[in-house]
Amino acid sequence: MIKFCKVLFLCLIISQYFTPKIYSQKLGVNYNGVFSQINHTDLNRCEALLIRGFVDYFDFKSGKKNLFTDSGLKKLKEKHSQGFKVIINIKFNYEEKNLPVTQSETNEELIFLDTLLNAVYNSCDYLVCGNEPFIESKKDQRDSRLSNFYITVAERVKSFADKQTRKIPLYIGAFDNLWKPSWQTEAAKTLIEFAKKTEWISGIDLHIHHTYMEDIDSVFQFVTPLIREDQKIIVTEFSLKNFWKLHLKDTIPLILNTKFGRQKNWEVYQYLNYTIHNPVSKQEWVEFLSNSNWFEENKNYLTDAMEKFNSYQKFQMATYGLYQNAPQEFTAKTDPWIINPLFVNVTVVKDSLTGEYQTNYKFFEEFVKLVR
Repeated sequence: MIKFCKVLFLCLIISQYFTPKIYSQKLGVNYNGVFSQINHTDLNRCEALLIRGFVDYFDFKSGKKNLFTDSGLKKLKEKHSQGFKVIINIKFNYEEKNLPVTQSETNEELIFLDTLLNAVYNSCDYLVCGNEPFIESKKDQRDSRLSNFYITVAERVKSFADKQTRKIPLYIGAFDNLWKPSWQTEAAKTLIEFAKKTEWISGIDLHIHHTYMEDIDSVFQFVTPLIREDQKIIVTEFSLKNFWKLHLKDTIPLILNTKFGRQKNWEVYQYLNYTIHNPVSKQEWVEFLSNSNWFEENKNYLTDAMEKFNSYQKFQMATYGLYQNAPQEFTAKTDPWIINPLFVNVTVVKDSLTGEYQTNYKFFEEFVKLVR
C-alpha cells in the first residue's frame, strides 16, 4: 500500500509538468488585417489559443494580395494546423465605392468569393460574413442596400460551406456602437432579424470600442432579445479607446518632465506622437500610464469587461488587440488604439536582453490571468 501511494504521488507530480494546460478559449487575440504579425513566441508569452483577424476581400480580388503567396495567410494556416482556434471576418470595404444594388452588380462583386473561401475556409473554426458593415460603407448607403448585400454574402458563404465536408459555425456582423440609439438602424435590425430567422446562422459579432463600462450592458441588453435562444454573441473587437480619447488633451504626468526630461506642457497626444517616432523605455511608458488617472483607474479593464461579457448567457468568446499599429502622425483627433494592446511594439524599445517586444502595463498581465 505504501509503495502504491508513493507511485501515485510521483505520477501526480509528473502530471503537473507534462499534462498540457487547458487555457480558456473565451478570450483570444486580435490581429485585425495583419496576420503577417503572427509570432509564435509572442503567442506563447500571452498564452492565447484563440486567434482572430479579417481578410480583406477586395485586396485579394484586385490582386493587391495573392491568396497563395500572402505571408499572413501562410502564418495563419500554420497556426491553425498547430491547434490554434481561428476566427476570420470577411471584410468588404465600401467606404469609397457604392454598394451593388442589382443582381448583376452583386454577382460581379462576389465572383471571387468562392475562390477566397476555398483558400481560408479550412484555416478557420468560426467565420463571420462581414467585418464592420456600418463603418466600411458610405453613410448614405447604410440602408437596405447594405443589409441586402450582406444577406447575399451570408447566403453565398452558406452555399460554399454546404459543399464542404468540414462544417464550421457562421456568424453575421460585426455590429458597431449598438449601445447608441443612432446605430440601432433599420438596416442593423434587418441583419439581426435575418440572423434570428436563419437556422444556419450561429450568432452575431459585436465590436465594442466604448466610453463607459455600462455601454457593454447596453449593447448586450439591446441584442440579446433580438436573437434566438440557441444563438451566441462573439465580440471580436473591444476596448476603452473612446474613453482614452477624452483625455488626449490632458497634460502629461509631471514625472515625465522631472524624471525623463519631457516637455512639462505637453498634452497626452503630443507625448504619444513623440513615442511613436522615438520609442521610450518600458519604465517611462509605465510611469506615463500609471501616473495618468484616466488609465490607472481603469487598469483592470480586461477583467472588468470579461466579467460583464460572461454575465450574459449568450456570450461565447472575445478577442483583444495584440499589437500597436501606429499612424504616421498622432494628433488630438487620432483614435488612441496604441493605448490598448498587449504589446507596446511601437512606443517602447525592445527588451535589450531578449530582443523581444515589451508588454503593456497591466493589460498583458490581466490577459494572461484571464486565459489561464
